[in-house]
Parts: sequence; structure tokens; C-alpha cells
Amino acid sequence: MNKLIVVGEKFKTFSDKNENVMTVHEFERFVWSGEIANVKKIILGQGVQFDDIERTIHIIHRNYPDKIKKIINLSDLYYQNSKDLKKLVHKRRKANILITSPVKQENGNYDSKLILQDSSELLCDHQTGQHIQGMILIEAARQAMIATTEKYFLNNSGISMTEKYFTLTSLNVSFLSFVFPLPVIVSLNVLSHKITKYGKFTGEYNIAFYQDEIKSAEIGFIFSVYDLIYITQKEGEQASICHHHYLENI
Repeated sequence: MNKLIVVGEKFKTFSDKNENVMTVHEFERFVWSGEIANVKKIILGQGVQFDDIERTIHIIHRNYPDKIKKIINLSDLYYQNSKDLKKLVHKRRKANILITSPVKQENGNYDSKLILQDSSELLCDHQTGQHIQGMILIEAARQAMIATTEKYFLNNSGISMTEKYFTLTSLNVSFLSFVFPLPVIVSLNVLSHKITKYGKFTGEYNIAFYQDEIKSAEIGFIFSVYDLIYITQKEGEQASICHHHYLENI
């Protein structure tokens, strides 16, 4: 076996039905058996968590040190334990981080990689079939929107909100083909952005998902970023109006 793909346990169906694919637990047994000595390239697919595979990585490092470099995307998994990235994508549990930190490309896009974890909130119920569910891609796109705005636009635009609130105005989704638990590029294109005189940031982004260089999904957002204190006040006002109207008409 020259090439090996490792996926999370939630994608065992994909592993069972396709050659040269193993789940994390199967990979650990594979390494213990010594069969890894013959592998020339290892790809970590979706569902793999660094915390789950860390022990196996240590075994490889100790017994087969030359194979560490054969794991071509191991560094992507380090983002799963990044406190800075957790803050950047507005998540409290590291298991819910879905992307690596976005990086600006020469073409002006902001690219990240999908790093779906088995214990993600979006996989906690069940996994149907071999492909990644559409709601996971929508959430990954949302995280790319937030992280790119936080990392590249808000600070550079002089917006100094201590606590921010992202609100969606529009969401458009096109699924073009199945996305499987293999490496995925998340590419964000900024269509427009501006800052109002009140310090509100608004943007329109298009996020495309590429697998094996084929566009598999496209998600568009129109959104605004508000100061949390301001939007909390507005939310409270609308909640009160809705509540009173409901009581009157029930």
C-alpha cells in the first residue's frame, strides 16, 4: 500500500467501501502491526481529531520517524487545538472548529481547509451515507466568513468593538456535487464590504468548496457586524414587542 487515507470513525462506511482508507482506530492497529513501514504517503481526511490520533503519531515518531513527513497534512490538525482560532471562529468548544485559519491568496481570495472533527456538534447525532452533510458545509462557510472578517478587515478598518455580533441578511446555497471525507479547500471571495458612519461593518462574501480541484458547493452571505451592546438592546426591544403581540393575539 503506497498511499493511505485516514478518516474519522463517523465515516466508517466510506472506509469500508473504498480501498486504501482506514478509520483512526484501524490506523492505530495498522501502525502497531508495523505495516506502516511500506506506506509512502498518508493523508488525513475528515473526522480525524488530533487528540484521538496523537498517541499514534507519537508511536510513528518513535518507531518510524521518517514516516512523519509522509503525513502530508498533519499540520492542519494543529489548528483544532488553537485557542486563537477558536476565538476567531466564535466557538467555545474546540471540537466545533471546522476550518484552519484563513490565508490571503495571490488572487485576492482567502483560503482555509476543512478540518471536520468526529466530536463536532454537527456529527453528534448520526452520519448518513459516505458524504459530508450540507449543514456542515454551511457552518464551515459561516466560520470562514467570521474568521476572515475578524482577521483581515475589522482591525484594519479601525473598528474597535470589544464584543461583536454577526447578523445574516441573506444566505444562498448551491450544492453542486457530493463532498466526501477527503481534503477540502474553502475559498472565500469578497464581493463587497463597507463601514457605515456608525461603525457598522457590512459585507457580501461568496465561499466555494473545492475537492480534488472541483467546485462542489457555493455559499453566499450578506451580513453585518454590530457592537454586541447595541444589537443586544435592539434584540431585547423586538423580543418585548413580539412577546406582547403574541399574548394579545393568542
